[in-house]
Amino acid sequence: MGRINIRELPEHIHKAISDSAERNNRSTEGEVRSILQAYVASLEEKPAPIETLRQSWQKGVGQRLDQLFACVRRDQVFGYGDRQSLVGIARTIGEDTPAHLLDCMEGIASPSFEMLDRVVAWSAGSYEWLVSGVGTVFPVESLGSHYRDFFLHDRQNRNITFHLLRVCGGRLDGMILCIRHDSDKQTYACGQMYSNFHLKAGMGSGGHGNLNRFIRFLKTNCGDRSFKCYAYEEAEMTTEPGSHHPLYYLRAATPANWLTMLFDGKDPDNWLEGYSSSWKEVGELSFGNGEAE
Repeated sequence: MGRINIRELPEHIHKAISDSAERNNRSTEGEVRSILQAYVASLEEKPAPIETLRQSWQKGVGQRLDQLFACVRRDQVFGYGDRQSLVGIARTIGEDTPAHLLDCMEGIASPSFEMLDRVVAWSAGSYEWLVSGVGTVFPVESLGSHYRDFFLHDRQNRNITFHLLRVCGGRLDGMILCIRHDSDKQTYACGQMYSNFHLKAGMGSGGHGNLNRFIRFLKTNCGDRSFKCYAYEEAEMTTEPGSHHPLYYLRAATPANWLTMLFDGKDPDNWLEGYSSSWKEVGELSFGNGEAE
């Protein structure tokens, strides 16, 4: 066995080793031996392998797939008789075997673009969030004044219904959550209107003008489309649009008549105070599907 003699060892180091030896019920020599063994073991440890960009992306997508499926289960999106297990999800989205989906979720395989498209179509999840982690789990477009494309989408499709939910309470009080549902393809798209006007008292002239133009547009350009409107009581103060599947909001909403009243030029709840004349004109408009607002 080898031996090491150490000369001129600083006193504070010797004391520290002696104190450690006493705590560990070892001799000073045994403590030094233990320290040296741990040091040599650290030298022999293999460095952790460097994660490649591909491995990092696969791992991230796998974690987000797991989160997306958990959200779908939480919001009870599954149809009657659908299997909620990962094997059942793999079959529902059209995989030949569950193995590839499971490998993707574990980060050891790459999902194809085509597979991701099927996952998004089935779950109504956000493609951008799924592949990059940017945005929310479920996509919600900020419509602002650019709402024409959302409501004129697939104009000839008679299977589309627009659900307009007025948020009541919380930080987003007065916001409209717009859900477009294609009952034939069973797909959903969401948008929110909050920056241009709020459906509550005290909007001001700018908000009233924007709301007036929006209702005119719906009445004159989308008179042949199916609309349903609701009140959605905001139970969670921190809930953000996009944190739940559209069906979650629809199940929690209550049918309301505020859209019909606005179409008729009537004030649902002191929203239009001081602007009744311009709303009388809205009430006199005919429903149509033209291009003039």
